[in-house]
Amino acid sequence: MRIGIVGASSSGLYTAILIKKNHPDFEVVVIEKNEKIGRKLLATGNGHCNLLNLSANASSYYQEDLVRPFFEKYRVESLRKTLEEFGVPLKLIGDLGYPLSFSAESYVEHLKKLCFDLGVKIKTGTRVIDYSAKDTCVLYTDSGEWKFDKIIFATGGMSQKNLGSDGSLFEVFKKHGRKVSPLKPGLCPIKTKESTKEISGVRHEASVKLISNGKQIYFEEGEVIFKDDGLSGIVIFNCESFIVHHNVSSCSIELDLFPELSLEELNKAISSAKDIRSILPIKLANYVSKKIRNEADLGQYLKHVSFNFDHTYPFEQSQVTIGGIEMGDISSSLSFADEPNVHYVGEVLNVDGPCGGYNLTWCLLSALSVAASI
Repeated sequence: MRIGIVGASSSGLYTAILIKKNHPDFEVVVIEKNEKIGRKLLATGNGHCNLLNLSANASSYYQEDLVRPFFEKYRVESLRKTLEEFGVPLKLIGDLGYPLSFSAESYVEHLKKLCFDLGVKIKTGTRVIDYSAKDTCVLYTDSGEWKFDKIIFATGGMSQKNLGSDGSLFEVFKKHGRKVSPLKPGLCPIKTKESTKEISGVRHEASVKLISNGKQIYFEEGEVIFKDDGLSGIVIFNCESFIVHHNVSSCSIELDLFPELSLEELNKAISSAKDIRSILPIKLANYVSKKIRNEADLGQYLKHVSFNFDHTYPFEQSQVTIGGIEMGDISSSLSFADEPNVHYVGEVLNVDGPCGGYNLTWCLLSALSVAASI
C-alpha cells in the first residue's frame, strides 16, 4: 500500500512513523512545502518542545464531546509509551513532558532520523494544490501528480505562517465537502486599550480574572508579560482562547500582582517598605506610582490592576488555530464517509486546548487513531 502524508510537522511525522512501524512493507511518503521539516515543532515550549501533558483528557479541550472517544481508546500513559517506543524518554516538569534532551531541535532531528531509518520518504519544497479521492487518491502538486492508496492531511491551521501553517488548503477541503469552522488566532497575546509601552518587557506573577458585565468569567494564575501594546504570557494566551471561543466582545483583564498575600498582608508589606521599588520591578513601580492618588491606595490598586480588552494579536503571533475541519460526522479513523481514504490529523481539525502540551498531545493522539485504522 502507498500512503501519502501532506505536512511534515508533529502530526504528519508521528503518523508516518507509526504506519511504517506497523507496516514496514508500506510505502510512506511525506510531502512538505517547506524546505525543512518540523519548523513549527522547533518553536514549541520556548525551544524545549513540550510534547505531552500527562493530565490531558477530553475535558482539557474545547471540543470535549468530540475528542472523548479518542481519549477513551488511547489513555495518556499509552501516548507516553508510544513516545518511549520512538526512543524518546521524557523529562517531566509537573505534568509537562519534554524530550530528555530538553531541546526541540534535537527532537526534530531524532524524528527525522527515525523516519530515515524506517524508510519513510520525505519530499520537501513541494506544495499541494488539490487532490482527488476516487478509485485512486491523487495529490496535485506544483511539481506534478502523486498517486496513493490513502492520503493523510497534517497541514495544521493558519498560525505562524512563517513556519508553514498558512491555511491554504482549507478552501480545497471545502470544495470536497468538508465543513470548516471560522479560523481565528488562539493562544496569543492580547492588545489592551490602555498603553503598556512604559512597562514593556516586565514579567510578574499574578492571578488573572476576566470580567464581563461585572461578572468573573475566567480565572487563572501565572506569569504575565507586559508588551508595548498589551499583555502576554501563558496565562494571557489561555485568556485569549477563552475570549475567542466564548465570543466575548467586551471585558476587562484584572491582575492581582500579589495573589499570595491578602490585602491586609500586602498593606503591611507596603508600610514596612521604604520604597515601592523594593516590592515591584523599577518599570512597574514607576508606572504604578503614576496611577495612584496616594500611597494609601497602593495595596488596593496592586490587587486590582485592570486593563480593557481591545483585540487579539494576529495569526502570526498565535500558538494554535481555533477552528478548522468540523468533526461532527467524522469516523474513528478520522475520515469521512464520502472520502474514506482521506484522513486528517492534528491542528487541521477543529480541536484545540490550552497551553502546556495539550495541542501536541492531540497531534499524537490523532496520529495513533489514523495509523491504527490503516
